[in-house]
Amino acid sequence: MVFYLIGLGLGDPRDVTVRGLEVIKKCERVYLEAYTSIISGGKEGLEKFYGREVILADREQVEQASDDLFVGAGSSDVALLVVGDPLGATTHTDLKLRAHQLGIPIEVLSNASIMNAVGCCGLQLYHFGETVSIPFWQDGWEPVSFCEKINRNLRKKLHTLCLLDIKVKEQSLENLLRGRKIFEPPRYMSVHQAAQQLLTVLQRHNAGAPDSSRGPGNDNEWLLTKDTQCVGIVRVGTSSQHIMRGTLKELAESDLGEPLHSLIVCGECHPMEEEALTKLAAYYDGRQKDYHNSTRKQGVFHIVGLGLGQPGDVTVKGLDLIRKSSRIFLEGYTSIMAGGVEAMEALFGRKIIVADRELVEQKSEEILQSTHNGDVAFLVIGDPFSATTHTDLIVRALDENIQVNIVHNASILNAVGCCGLQLYSFGEAVSIPFWQDGWRPDSFYDKICSNLENGWHTLCLLDIKVKEQSVENLVKGRKIYEPPRFMTMSQAAAQLVETINIRASQGRPTPVGPDQLVIGLARIGTSTQQLKACTLEEMVEVDLGDPLHTLVVVGETHPMEDEYVDMYRS
Repeated sequence: MVFYLIGLGLGDPRDVTVRGLEVIKKCERVYLEAYTSIISGGKEGLEKFYGREVILADREQVEQASDDLFVGAGSSDVALLVVGDPLGATTHTDLKLRAHQLGIPIEVLSNASIMNAVGCCGLQLYHFGETVSIPFWQDGWEPVSFCEKINRNLRKKLHTLCLLDIKVKEQSLENLLRGRKIFEPPRYMSVHQAAQQLLTVLQRHNAGAPDSSRGPGNDNEWLLTKDTQCVGIVRVGTSSQHIMRGTLKELAESDLGEPLHSLIVCGECHPMEEEALTKLAAYYDGRQKDYHNSTRKQGVFHIVGLGLGQPGDVTVKGLDLIRKSSRIFLEGYTSIMAGGVEAMEALFGRKIIVADRELVEQKSEEILQSTHNGDVAFLVIGDPFSATTHTDLIVRALDENIQVNIVHNASILNAVGCCGLQLYSFGEAVSIPFWQDGWRPDSFYDKICSNLENGWHTLCLLDIKVKEQSVENLVKGRKIYEPPRFMTMSQAAAQLVETINIRASQGRPTPVGPDQLVIGLARIGTSTQQLKACTLEEMVEVDLGDPLHTLVVVGETHPMEDEYVDMYRS
């Protein structure tokens, strides 16, 4: 009937969504993709939690014998479980494409991945450039392209998320050539190993590079040095999560313990990012107390991500915390969810207090003081670190010495992978605001052009106006609010086209023109999800219905990405 790709999230079996767990229990067969990541408790822990058999699927089965996974999917439900988000790796994106080509119905259940959970360190997700992978060097194979990409991000003052290599069920070259099914022990690259490789590349570059390549302003200038600020983040989403900030040289000498590790090379940090990073690194020092074992009388402040589209997208872990909390707040102005508050209250079995912008941003002490009477759950549609507002609230809780606990979930920043474009190939995300009352900013266009210059795709986050006041009512102090407005992809496209026309009339360059390829996404993660690929000019006339909408400006594409674009043209 359906082939499901189900994200398991970051840390343990309870990070699966409520809807995902329901699907897993009803499927005829359930496979676990077991080579791109690891999960606490492994296969046995999942089987115990699900109460059913889980079949391990190795690289060979997923990438070379995928038809075996699809067997029976025409008449019964089959699921492939993926640690993190289902579309976080090219392998899974390719699998979805193959299912589509075979006419097999496929459904993706998104979840948190390091691509969006990296916000746990306090750096804003909007300020990250292209993601890079750092592989283990071996047998004379020592690629350095990742270092060049990091420098390209640094020249644009952007942070870089470095995904570190994992070797599971790998064969040595000798065993591979001789056809022997003998596999090497699993290896997981650590922060210090990645930093050491970067330092080696730097040393070789400095020893061999001409002086002209080192000067400021040179397009090939290497800004990465041993003193560049970096962040190591390990075991994200678990009780032993550790965040360490230091120079590249300091991280090369660090020992952050068990996997999984990721490395961030910092670009230019905003003062708010500096403060958040400093305080979150101090809190997640690897020695923080597990809130389960805390003897403090004051409650815990739980920030729970609700995922993308519907109440069932909450994780099992998140639902358990919601039901145990003494008070539950819902941040109700940066996104919306199908069914609204009533649908959430029906599933959660609890009364929810809707927190508007004024309460969250100006009167947050009312929320935080509630922890004096027990645990408090603060619910966020998407992931807790998707918006600056939520990071600021977490920092304020830490300032009050309140114990915090983060439950990650999917957000559009990683779920955008559903369009078939590789998440690694996205540059800086941009926000497109509604133009109004003579206020017509267009800096988003410059950022899109900057991304396109490097061949990167651009995720455009479209404006939401909930409980907003007009300038007149704001000035006169009248608590009268405008009707909610949610920018559509056609409105965003219209503003982009108008920006292009204005600049062209002024004789200014317009690298992104009306014929630029774009993809519109509507209601991602819901049963009414829709995608449309066309030119920017054509998108002005596209109507994909109810919110929420997102727009992607397509950069340079890989052949597999081209297949997805063609699929969404119709």
